[in-house]
Amino acid sequence: NTKCDLVTGEERRFADSKGVPANHVACTVEMTNLNTVYDVAVIDEIQMIRDPQRGWAWTRALLGLQAKEIHLCGEISTKELIEQLMITTGDEFE
Repeated sequence: NTKCDLVTGEERRFADSKGVPANHVACTVEMTNLNTVYDVAVIDEIQMIRDPQRGWAWTRALLGLQAKEIHLCGEISTKELIEQLMITTGDEFE
């Protein structure tokens, strides 16, 4: 059983009843903390990077997260765009 906190624009739910932060956090992409260093981060719905209203949040997360590994989940149609971003920024990808 792994404790995980939840952070959205409307609420923060801590797995610990005393509000002590857990080692894992799930959040909406807009609430991604770019100041914390993570071992692994997962960005879901990466195809939303193309969305005119909310795409900024996926771009911010992808380019700003401080993580040893970032795993992307989403539609394959976004693969070429992501590859071009990684080449442009000099980041490694596979």
